[in-house]
Amino acid sequence: MNKTKTILAALAMAVAATAGAQTLKMTNQVVRITAYEASTSVNLVVVKPELKLDVLDPSVFTVETNGVERNVKIVYTCDDRGEWTDNGDYLAFGLEVSKARGVSPLVSRGMGTWSTAYPVKVALKPGKTIKAGGQKFTAVDCATDHALRNFLSESDFFRRGTFTGPSTGRPGDETLTYGAYEPEALRIDGKRNPLIIWLHGMGEGGTDVSIELMGNEVVALIRNDIQSHFTTEGGEKGAYVLAVQCPTMWMGTAKGFGSGSYPSLYSDVLKSCIDNYVAQNPDVDPYRIYIGGCSNGGFMTMNMVLRNPGFFAAAYPTCEAYADVNISDVQIQQLAKENIWFVQSFDDTTVRPTEYCIPTYKRLIEAGAKNVWVSMFENVVGTDTPGQRLMGHFSWVYVFNDQVTGAQEQSTADMKPSNNGGGSVAPQGYNNLFEWMNAQKLVDVVPAPRNAR
Repeated sequence: MNKTKTILAALAMAVAATAGAQTLKMTNQVVRITAYEASTSVNLVVVKPELKLDVLDPSVFTVETNGVERNVKIVYTCDDRGEWTDNGDYLAFGLEVSKARGVSPLVSRGMGTWSTAYPVKVALKPGKTIKAGGQKFTAVDCATDHALRNFLSESDFFRRGTFTGPSTGRPGDETLTYGAYEPEALRIDGKRNPLIIWLHGMGEGGTDVSIELMGNEVVALIRNDIQSHFTTEGGEKGAYVLAVQCPTMWMGTAKGFGSGSYPSLYSDVLKSCIDNYVAQNPDVDPYRIYIGGCSNGGFMTMNMVLRNPGFFAAAYPTCEAYADVNISDVQIQQLAKENIWFVQSFDDTTVRPTEYCIPTYKRLIEAGAKNVWVSMFENVVGTDTPGQRLMGHFSWVYVFNDQVTGAQEQSTADMKPSNNGGGSVAPQGYNNLFEWMNAQKLVDVVPAPRNAR
């Protein structure tokens, strides 16, 4: 009998405890992905609570992204896209940046892809409670395995599009995907604007241009630090940005993978894509089109300059993968007339500068190039985590961090790698890659009078 009473008492206490525990349901809405030097991360989670919270206190919440517990720095009311609004129906949880493995939603499988399952969970810390709608809640129900189906990122500032044109070297067409950044202030001023083109590396090919834009922090090109270096014909600050993505690799050829021995499959369609973009946007200055890219995209940058002499106002190939042995002496004479600024790290073991960038640069100097430069860094040190040593191949980090502030002396002598901007020379007096680029302009060709003989 006493045992029965004990069991009944325990059951009664459990029922009472359950009755006193209330769970507030929150529906996962969206997450925001941030691009960093060497990774991406989810740093904002937006949810919709079934009742509005009486007090917003980040210290009572815990958020897990892909199984990693994150520190919540701020909680604020917002709209369904995470933009702050007073008394909004949604909540945004701002998270502290984490270095833990698994936080990045971008997965590398030869080419990059967004994770198909990225669990996100919002909960209360043990022993914490919240109040909403005048009620007390001891738990939060908010979890999803598919947070990346509709994410926010800086890539949202780019207009998306595709372009289809003939393949190079084999029958059929190729389709390119692109993202175009077109600041409203530039579109409405009625003046011509510079255009910056970026071509991705091997890991960012495919049909989702957000991977190209976020995977290597290409979105840095639209941030104020870099945009402020450019001026338009109307005097505004800024430039258009066109990031073009091929479905595989720029180094793909009709004969397989190549480093300049055969033309890229995408040579003609890329040029047609650029021509079409300029034709569709007459406010682009055709005399100020700048092209660059990293690794695979650096190869394609060289390929495009070689195939289209005098078309680009300047090129900025970064850790470029166009093998010097595949550039003829005739092509060197042609390239020597172009405006080119190479960027690379001397410790790059993926694309060795001694086989690519350096011998090409020296041949160009021997050929009399006047406006060809190279920034050669010792190694790659990041700023997101101060002092962090990155792979030597990641020299695009210096480009997107706006840290290419010097070049090597124009000489065929040995390089003097420097992490102080890449060199000690200010090309044409400019102390920054983008300032130099902004100053490069093709000479306007004035047509002769029709009756001229």
